[in-house]
Parts: sequence; C-alpha cells; structure tokens
Amino acid sequence: MRKPAWLAEVIVQSIAVTVSILLALWVDQWKQKRAARDLATESISNFITEIRQNKARIDDVLPYHEAIRSMLKQAESSHSIHTQAEFERTIGIDGLRPPSLLQTAWQTAVTTGALAHLDYNTVAALSLTYTIQDRFREDSRSGFQSILQATDFKAGDGDMAVRSADNYLREVVNSENDLHATYAQAEQTLALKLKGMGAPAQPADSAHPTQQPQPTTGQ
Repeated sequence: MRKPAWLAEVIVQSIAVTVSILLALWVDQWKQKRAARDLATESISNFITEIRQNKARIDDVLPYHEAIRSMLKQAESSHSIHTQAEFERTIGIDGLRPPSLLQTAWQTAVTTGALAHLDYNTVAALSLTYTIQDRFREDSRSGFQSILQATDFKAGDGDMAVRSADNYLREVVNSENDLHATYAQAEQTLALKLKGMGAPAQPADSAHPTQQPQPTTGQ
C-alpha cells in the first residue's frame, strides 16, 4: 500500500515541533541556571563587601576598647574614681559602646533565595559568621545596658562600677578578636568560592583605612 503524500510532511512537522519544544525548554533551563549563577555571584560579592566593612569597624574600635581597659585597670588600682561625674570625665560612656555591625547582605540573601544557589560549605561558613555576629550584638547590648546601670552609682561605689565596666569590656574585646578572626576566615572562603565561579576577584577595600582612635578622658 502506498503511504499518503501528506504523511511525510506530518512526520517532518512533528519532528520540527518536538525539536522546537525541546530547544525552548533547554534555552529556558539555561536562562534559569544563568540567572541562579548570577544571583549567587552577586550575593557572594555582597557578602565579601559587608564582611570587609564589619571587619574594618572592628579594627577601628578594638584598639580604643583595649586602651579604655588599660585606663580602667589604672583607675581600679589607684581608686581614683568615687563619683559618677568622675567616671564620666575619666572613662566616659560612649567609648564603652560596641561597634554597629551590618547584616544587610545576609537578610537580602535570605529574602531573594540566593542561599539556595550556594553550596553547603559556603552557606555553613556564612551562617556561622552571622550567628557569631548576632551573639556578639546581643551579648554586648545587654552588657552595655548593665554598665549604664552600674555607672549610675552613689558616691563611694566607684570601684564597683570600674570593676563592672572592666569585666564587660574584657568580654567585648575577646569577642571582637574572635569576630575579627571569623570575618577573616569567611572572607577567604568567599573569595576562593568567587574565584572558582570564574568571577573577577574583588579588590581589597582601600576606601576605609583602619584608624587608631586615641582614648579620651571625657565626653
């Protein structure tokens, strides 16, 4: 039996339609993978920028807090602070504040779903970094509130206030050193990941040089 003349045309058209659909699906899949890759790359770049900024803030305030600790130890040994006014004039309150740290990159990555496009080790490193940062923020915030209460003392209770401030600042300085090391490790991990993805490496942040503030003796 002879095949109808239109059968060959139908077969060709069916194959063409099938190929077109498969090609369209492949292109759509490629675009999705490309978009996910771009989102992951941009997210890692944002993390590196933010971690560098936070590390710079730690670098700025850490020498100042260490200097205040020296002043507190000297005041405690000499028993030179007896009133709240003397504490304010010699040590000050604002100098005891912890640095304000950023977490916009983490919040953005969670909101946009960028974390789903990063590998486990990268997400684990980021999660550890921001968990330590959150713990530092909460501990230092509650500690600073207790210092505000401790420095509101009656005349003659200066030694206790100085001792409380020194204990608080000792924990802050230790946490700042730990956080600095965590930032450095996270930055290295992210930079290697970015390089492995074929993205250009971010230049070191030279726009924010580390300052070495000097301790003051008043407000």
